[in-house]
Parts: sequence; C-alpha cells; structure tokens
Amino acid sequence: MSLMFPDLSAWWSALTPMRWFAVPPRQTNVLRSTRSTLRPSALCPSPFLLLAGIVAATANAASPSAQTDSVFGTQERQGATLIGIFYDLKQTQQHVAINAFTERYTPTIDNFIVEGFDESLLNRFFRAPLPLYTTQLAIPKMRAHVAPRAFGVAAEVKASYWVIHYKAQVSPPEDGTYRFVGNFDDVLVVSVNRKVVLDGCRPDTKLVRLGWKESADKGHTVAANSLARYGDWLELKAGVPVDLDILIGERPGGDFYGVLLYQKKGETYPRTDKGRAILPLFQTAAHPMTDQTFLTDRSPWTCYE
Repeated sequence: MSLMFPDLSAWWSALTPMRWFAVPPRQTNVLRSTRSTLRPSALCPSPFLLLAGIVAATANAASPSAQTDSVFGTQERQGATLIGIFYDLKQTQQHVAINAFTERYTPTIDNFIVEGFDESLLNRFFRAPLPLYTTQLAIPKMRAHVAPRAFGVAAEVKASYWVIHYKAQVSPPEDGTYRFVGNFDDVLVVSVNRKVVLDGCRPDTKLVRLGWKESADKGHTVAANSLARYGDWLELKAGVPVDLDILIGERPGGDFYGVLLYQKKGETYPRTDKGRAILPLFQTAAHPMTDQTFLTDRSPWTCYE
C-alpha cells in the first residue's frame, strides 16, 4: 500500500533558516551488520515519511505519551535506519535533580564525545524508556518541548538541557571522498568510527575539550542552514559499513532546529541565486521531496541491521 502526502513546500518555504525532517517508507533486503557489540546502533529500522505538519500536531498534542510518528522518528521498527536515544541531563534515572546542570551540560557532552560516545558516561542521567527510529535529520524550527513529548517523557522532562544520540552503521551509495555538513541549534556532533568529523553546534556552544575546527577547505554558505559547517573529508566505500554516531541537543529550551547534509568530492551541486550551496540531505532510504534548499534525488546511503 502506498502512502499519499500533501505537498507542503509552499508552507515550508516560509520557515527559516531550516526545513524539515522525514522518515522514508519500508525497506527490504536489509544487510546484516558486522558490528560485534550489542550497541543499540546495530538496530537500524526504517519508519514512515513524516511531514512538517506533524510538527505542529505534535507540539500541540495534549497527551504526554510518545507519538507513534513524530518529527524525531517513529516507534515502529521496520527495516534499517538510525536509532535515537533521548537523555535528560538535568536529572538522574531516579528523577533526582543534577546540581549545577546548566554549567555541567556542555562539559558533560564534551566528555561523552571525546571518550568515543561512551554511553556509560550517560548512565547516571534520565533516559527515555523507548527509542525512536529515523532515516534522516532535517528538523524545522519548533519549540524544544516537542522532543521530550516525541519520546513519551513530556510529563517527566522539561524542554531544556537534553540530548538525543542517534547511531547506526552506514555506507555511502558509491566509493568516494565524502564529508558531512550541518548545524543544529544548539548541538550537533557527528562521529565516524569514534572519530569526530563534524562539530555543527551553535557558535556559542563551545566543546573545549573536543577542540574541533572547521577545515579551511570549506564550501559555500549552505542554502538549508546558513550556520552549517563543513566536516572532515573521509574516504568511504560502498558496502563497507562504518559506525556513525550523531548527537543533537538543546540547552535553554527555546527554539530547536537543524539539518544534516553531505558532500561528495568532485561532484558539482546547484546554487541559489544568492550563491548558496544546495547539498544532498543525508538519507538512509530514498524519498524525493520538493524542498528547494537541499537535494533528495541522490541514491540513499545504506544502513545495516
């Protein structure tokens, strides 16, 4: 059965500086991962397309229970994609408040990242009971309380000082040299095989211990997000999986948005009339969209189960 969705491109064009997030349809012929550990990232299911209209519906929903489909992913596992785990860095698993959590938020995620996305470092913090599954990250501007509501913990978690750890094993559609490009307000960090390749955080979110710096070989301003940074170049091969870890998060609890794109060396991409680069959206399942600030006509990356 096919799913039919309205074209919201006109509505979406009014939003700045970000666009939207979607989860493509069911995948088949999922490949087995070579990862030997039991990290949740080895579980990569594929949910459904999520339209920007769901954002508004989720934000205004009265029920604190998790949304079956939300802008952050879906509860249903149906193939191979990223798995997202939600943490509240303001409290412990026993709902005891963390002292000075506002000052500790950035150092906590800094240490987590530098230590190779070691999940044991987050064990003391409150974690949502259920994960969400998605195939791409392109989240339109919204209020930050949508995230805990999407994970079913709105009654227990306020809208600030949270993070979501997405992870999977992936490989590109073809051999080549690639880099990730993106920005989230407030936190975006991307790691490949435990090496950070992109710090796309809001400029005033300083990960001092990480100390990642954008290469001088950065491209044009990105159409989908003017604050997007260009990551480190990577030699990747089709069919050879790498561990992908992505951390996004919100500090004060106001607006939240972001996008994760990629660039392949040697490829030419279109630009807007203002010269901004229109890059491919990072996707692990194909789903063309009509958005004019990023590309969805490229072959998706492979995600492994």
